[in-house]
This record gives sequence, C-alpha cells and structure tokens, in this order.
Amino acid sequence: MSEEKRTSEQVERLSNANNANRPRSLAGVSANEEDSEVPPGYWTSFGFLGSCAAILLLANCLFIGYAMPANILNVINADIGPSTDVYLVSLINTLIKGVGLLLVGSISDVVGRRYFIIGGQFCGIVGGIIAATAKNINQVIGASVFMGLSGCAQVLYPLLVQEIVPNKYRGWSQCLITLAVFPTLGLGPAIARSLVQYTVLGWRWCFWLNVIVCGISLLLFVFCYHPPNFHQLKGDVTRRQQMKRIDYGGFFLYTGGLVCLLLALSWGGRQYAWKSPQCISALVIGVLTLIAFVLYETYIPLPEPLLPMKLFKIRNFWVACIVGSVGQMSFYALNVLWPTHITALYTTNNLTVGWMSCTTGAALATGEVITGPLFKRGGRTKLQMIVSIAGLTLFCGLMAMSNEHRQNQAIAMTILIGTFVGWVELIAIVVAGLVIPPENIGSGQAFFASSRAVSGTIATSIYLAIYTNKLNVNLPREVVPAVTGAGLPETSLTALFAAIKKATATALDSVPGMDATVKAALATAQKRAYAESLKTVYLSSVAFGVFALIVAFLASDVDKYLTGFVNKTVVQGKEKDHDAVDDKV
Repeated sequence: MSEEKRTSEQVERLSNANNANRPRSLAGVSANEEDSEVPPGYWTSFGFLGSCAAILLLANCLFIGYAMPANILNVINADIGPSTDVYLVSLINTLIKGVGLLLVGSISDVVGRRYFIIGGQFCGIVGGIIAATAKNINQVIGASVFMGLSGCAQVLYPLLVQEIVPNKYRGWSQCLITLAVFPTLGLGPAIARSLVQYTVLGWRWCFWLNVIVCGISLLLFVFCYHPPNFHQLKGDVTRRQQMKRIDYGGFFLYTGGLVCLLLALSWGGRQYAWKSPQCISALVIGVLTLIAFVLYETYIPLPEPLLPMKLFKIRNFWVACIVGSVGQMSFYALNVLWPTHITALYTTNNLTVGWMSCTTGAALATGEVITGPLFKRGGRTKLQMIVSIAGLTLFCGLMAMSNEHRQNQAIAMTILIGTFVGWVELIAIVVAGLVIPPENIGSGQAFFASSRAVSGTIATSIYLAIYTNKLNVNLPREVVPAVTGAGLPETSLTALFAAIKKATATALDSVPGMDATVKAALATAQKRAYAESLKTVYLSSVAFGVFALIVAFLASDVDKYLTGFVNKTVVQGKEKDHDAVDDKV
C-alpha cells in the first residue's frame, strides 16, 4: 500500500506540473470539465478525422509489412531462393524495431512525433519497393531493414490513439483500432496466400500493397497530423542544443547489447553450435552491455535520458511491460510456428494453410474487440490481468497435445491462445499508457513497445532453436526404423536425409530403394518427429507464462485514472492554433 501511495503521489505531482503548462482552466478541474478544453468542432475537424484515418492505415501497415510476408516465407524462398538465411527476413524486421523504438519514442517526446511518423512511412515505401522487385533472398533481407525502420513508427500506433482520446475511452479506442486492422491482423495470412494463388505477381503483391497503404497514410499525416512543433515543445532550446542533449551513449549501449544478444540466439543451433566461441562471446557481451546500459541510465546525470529510470518506480508500468512481453512472445512464436505446424502435420494446400494460419491473428483481434468495452465497465484491472495471463498459459500448454491426429484441437487451441493474447495485449497497452506521466509518454510507450518487440524476437529465436535441435534428434529416431522396416536399404539412409533436406519430390524419388511403401512410412514418421519437436516448444512457453502470472499478482487497479482527461489534441493550421491548446497534439 505504501508503494501504491508513493506512486499515486508521484503521478499527481507530475500531473500538477503538466497542468502548469496548460491553459489555466485545465488545472484543478473535474474529469467532466476536462472534456470542455477540446476546441469546438475538434472531433469532426478535418485534422482529427484525417489523423485518425492516417493512424488506422499506419497500424495496418505494421501487419502488412510483417505478418503477411512471415506467413509465405517458404513461397518466397522457393521462388527466388533457396537460402538457409530466409528466416532473417522476419528476424531482422523485429530486431530493427526493437532497437530503434526506444530512440524514436524518446526523441519524439521533445521534438514532436510528426516527422518521425512521416519518415517511418517513407521507409516503409522504400522497403516495400525493394522487396517487391527483389531477385534473391538477400535483397528481401535488405528490404527488411527499411521495413523494420518503418515498424519503429508503426508500432507506436496505440500511443498515437491514446494521446488524442479521453483516458476513460482508451479501452474503447484500442478496441476500435483493433477492429479496423482486423483485415490485415486477422486475415493477413489468407490474403497473402490468395495473392500468391490468384495474381500474376504472386507474393510480390504483399509488398506492393504495403507501398500503397504506406503512401496513402503518409499523405494523410502530411496534411492532417499537426502536433506541436519543436519550438512549441522546447521554446527555450535550439535544435542544435537539443541534438547535443540526446543520449547517444545510452543508445549505443542499448543497440550493441540487443544486437549481440539476438545474434547469439539466432546463431545457436544454426550457423554455430551453442558451445561455440561465437555464440558464447556474443551472448556474454550482449548481457554485460545491457547491464551497463541500465547502470549508465541510472547513475549518469543525463539531461535527456534515453529511458527515464523513474518510470520503473511506477509498479504498474513494469508489470505491464512484463505481461505484455509474454503476450507478444506467444503471438510472435505462433506466427512463425503455426504455419510450420500446419504444413508439417495437416496439409500443404496453399489456401488451406493460409486460412488455417488466420486463427491466431483473427482471435487476437477478436479478443481485443470483445474485452475493450469491458475494460472500464468490468473494472478490477488486476483480476483481468491475472485471468487473461492464466488462460494464455493454460492453452499454450494444452497446445502440446495437438499432434498429427488432432487437427481440430490444434485449431481450437490457437483460437483460444489468440483470444487470450488479445485480452493480455489490451490490458497491458492501456495500463502502460495510463500510468506513464504525460511528458514521458513517448519514451515510456516506446520502451513498452520495444520490450515487446525484442521479447518477441528473443522468443522466436529460442523457440526456433528448440524446435530445430529437437527435430535434429527426433527425425532420425523416428525415420530410420520406419523406413528400414518398410524395406529401404540402410545404405540409402544418407541419400534419404539429403533428400529430406531438399524437400522436393524429385529428390525423394532419386533415393535408391524408394517406393510407395517406404514413402508412406516416411510420411508417418516425419509427422511423428515434427509433432514431438513442436510439443517441446509449446511446453517451454509455459515457463514464461508462469513467470508473467506471478508478476500479474503485483499489479494494482487503475480505475482512478479512467477520467475524461485528453493528453493531446490534433489541430490543423497555423502555429497560433497550437498555442490555444499549448502542449496538446
């Protein structure tokens, strides 16, 4: 109780300080009166409506640029590959997002978010064009760098929405924006597979679609989104002075630590053995550098710290970060593993794989839409957080039972997992946005988004490493007795595993002694090996869920923050218009 009181007092002091910079009528008014500070006609203005449309398109770009290509990497690899590095297309995208988010959010707190958003959408256009015209996998990987930079701006869409709506409607706003991105979040895999199946350009249309949507969104941001400019935010500081105050040291440590850590996790079991000097050195350097980053941000007096450590004195903030990260770990992992699960155990039909892959994204969106209106009405945020993370952990564990004979159960489990991820996401996003002081909402939400992106990348690397290592053990164990028992000579085993690696019918037919009986035995044994390997991955996810569940018990309810306060408003027009609403966007 004492810590909750200190946190409440701190937020109140920060709020009072923020009120000092607002029009005098805003300080000391009731929640209902705060609504009146919005300029007349604001909610129906071209600036507000155009900004809302721009944000909705921005959010859709996030899923068009990541979720859709991630589902058809095997198709892309078959067309312009093959390459063993194709997994880097998704990994680099999330890595760049995780590294860049903190810098983008922190700097935009003091220089404004307009040009960061516009620049991010421009990077999305560039990345989409490079990927859509790529001739090999390396070019698609290069395009992922630009897509990741674009994602740094796109993943902040909850922040942009939360800033321009009253606190009490943040659950509703998150619900509505999730509904707006349902086509790309929920049906993205099916759309991607349909583009592959029915268009001349095939998978390239996924990237051209990203170019189109990013372009429209960019234009809307240019003409409609006019937050306070640099001089309004920092009237007593020049741009050159502000550039000198940027926390370059913190960014260097944060970036270096994350890159080394993620390199170690992505190398392990693929390019190098886990015990290799490359993996161990990268892992140790990454961990030590991140520790140095925390110490640097804590003890070095910085004018504009990359990550204000005072945020971690707000208990609900770090609880939301941990709980939200575990939700993302489940979602990212399913994005990568569920299509593999489908093709390995159930079907290889392109459209069927696409529609089955929609279950996680569609369920996540449905979960947010259903629970959004209940966030304020239901109250008891702590209980909601505990129940949602408990359900997520339970069904992730039950997913381990979904073997090659239980397709319907697997589909049901992914729907339930996705629904609970949506509930977890909504609670974490709204809680984090409510408890962060207004002047730090950019850096706070950026770290929140960065931690989720990085944890998702780490989880994907860990789960893929577990899956690959277990498959390397389970495949020979299941296949060898099955095919030799079906009549394949032992002398053909080397050729058989080489053919399995190539994954083509021609390669299998060329194996000496291969016939229909051996093929049937091989197919059954492969499914068993894949099922056992995936089982281990799903069970390993339970550990993260249990940890998040323990942390959720430390949360406190946030009902007192659900007021009519609007953090920022969007006003189009001359600089004097901004003066009327001061530090609002």
